[in-house]
Amino acid sequence: MSLAELAHVLHYSSGITDKHQGLRAAPSAGATYPIEVYAAINNVEGLAKGIYHYLIATHELELVREGDFRNEMSRAALGESMFKQANAILVLSAVLQRIQHRYRERSQRYILFEAGHIAQNTYLVATSMGLGACAIGAFYDDEFNRLLGLDNRVEGVIYLIAVGKI
Repeated sequence: MSLAELAHVLHYSSGITDKHQGLRAAPSAGATYPIEVYAAINNVEGLAKGIYHYLIATHELELVREGDFRNEMSRAALGESMFKQANAILVLSAVLQRIQHRYRERSQRYILFEAGHIAQNTYLVATSMGLGACAIGAFYDDEFNRLLGLDNRVEGVIYLIAVGKI
């Protein structure tokens, strides 16, 4: 998978598509944007293997941890083998504090809606490019949070999407 292909998937799944208004590819309740996107890179031309944070405002990737995490991610996803084969794994996490003050008990619902919109966008853009995408919800939360260095009291992993050449 090329870096340009990954950039295209990230931009059209969750990036800023209207710079004047700051609107993103996926809708968010009250434009609170509680979802963060990370990319676990296994095989993308021009990028070292590792976990990157997608900086949506600047459309850049920031290295969080360098290394090959395929086996650890596969184990944390109940042995899912596609994590060893996919070019990249998009990891969606949620920051509850961004939305909770406004929507209180509805916050979790809106977070899940937004994650679903991002996942659907990922499927659509990947398919349009001849790539495959597969969302995974079965994983051990604590293990994925640890891999990304997240404190689940502040931010926690909620959804995984394998993307790559098929």
